[in-house]
Amino acid sequence: MSDVTPEISGATSDQVVRHRSWFGALWRSANGRAGIVVVSITLFAGVLGILGVTPYAPDAQNPSAVLKGVSLSHLMGTDQFGRDVFSGALQGLGVSLEIAFLSVLIAGVIGSIGGIVAGFLGKWTSSVIMRLTDMMFAIPTVLFALAVVTALGYGIVDSSIAIGVGWVPIYVRVVRSPVLALRESDFVRAGQVLGFSRRRLLWRHILPNVAGVIAVQTSLALAWAILAEAGLSFLGLGPPPPTLSLGDMVNNASSTAAVAWWTLAGPSLVIIVAVIGFNFLGDGLRDVSDPRTRTR
Repeated sequence: MSDVTPEISGATSDQVVRHRSWFGALWRSANGRAGIVVVSITLFAGVLGILGVTPYAPDAQNPSAVLKGVSLSHLMGTDQFGRDVFSGALQGLGVSLEIAFLSVLIAGVIGSIGGIVAGFLGKWTSSVIMRLTDMMFAIPTVLFALAVVTALGYGIVDSSIAIGVGWVPIYVRVVRSPVLALRESDFVRAGQVLGFSRRRLLWRHILPNVAGVIAVQTSLALAWAILAEAGLSFLGLGPPPPTLSLGDMVNNASSTAAVAWWTLAGPSLVIIVAVIGFNFLGDGLRDVSDPRTRTR
């Protein structure tokens, strides 16, 4: 028995040492570096929007500045009501990030727990969870979100639940696969022989080894959630006025884009940059967590 215990402790120590420099490894990755920079700027801008630190009040109308082009006074021009597009985009980005993080938190917690339980316990527990997952996969994610948000309402929390629940089955499948492999690994079997509880095995040995997979999936899910929120808002199913959202701004700009391209380009550019940033970050996290592609 004493010969096995150091092996497990050593494996855990190696994991701690290996993960201490994850940020450095992520920064050395070209994708990770780009993701960190873009996501940092996106989060900073989103926080400004949430706190209301904008050049102008996002909903302030100015009849004398209707459809003004891009300038130093209005970095993204003004819309048909004389509202500053840049200020509206900051607020809209803040709303999108709020919904994205809340929805991914819902999906990540429920889906990760479901995937770990299904992979580690196996047998009938796995069958039940995977059958429920298959049923949810049978419904297109966007249609599922539309149905849920229509039933619950159009607030920030309601939209977050609609988007988050639709992403749960993806988390379950992504997390379950590595857990199945870890369940048969030597250090987990050794822990079972030593009489470790399931809770200790899951918390100390399974979860740290799937954390990289969950992190990658979370970054990609944030990108998808921003797009999903924009889509719901574009269809008029996002947070109601006076709250501005990027999708709602794109919808409103569709009627003026032919004569004032900046009203459409501004919020669209913010969506694109945010989605690309989280995708880059996800690629960088994948490079760091995958030994075959890890940047040295």
